Amino acid sequence: MALVSNAEYVKIIKKLYGTTMYVDESMISDEVREIVEKILYEIRMCSVNLTMFTSIVNGVVEGLINAGQSIGSEVVDSLMRSKDFAFIENTAKNFGVGFFTAYFNTWIDVLFRDQRSTICVNTAKLNWKSALAIALLGI
Repeated sequence: MALVSNAEYVKIIKKLYGTTMYVDESMISDEVREIVEKILYEIRMCSVNLTMFTSIVNGVVEGLINAGQSIGSEVVDSLMRSKDFAFIENTAKNFGVGFFTAYFNTWIDVLFRDQRSTICVNTAKLNWKSALAIALLGI
C-alpha cells in the first residue's frame, strides 16, 4: 500500500494544474502516480540545473534545524537524490507524509515565483499534461 494517499496526489495535481484539469481521489491509479513522479522528476532535474532546487533543499533543512529538529545528512542526501523516480513515496517514507506535503508546497511556491524556474515547471507540466489527462480518465 502506498504511503501517500490519493488525496495527496489530488493536491499535487491541483497545485500544478489548477482548474485546467479535473481530478478526484477515485481517479488516482498507479499510472497516474507514475506520471506525477515523472513530472516532479523533470522539474527537479531542470531546477537543479538552475541551482534553485539546491537552494530550496538547503532552506528547508535550515528551517527544520532552526525549529529544533535534529537533521542528519541523510535528509539532504535524500532530497537531493537526482535519480529518484519515486520521490513522493520515498520522501514520505523517510520523513513522513506531513513533511512531504509541506516540502512540496514550499518547493512549488518558490519555483512559481522565479521566472527561470517557472519555465521548468511549465515545461514539465506541458510535456505530461495529455498523458496525465488520459491516465486520469483510465483510458
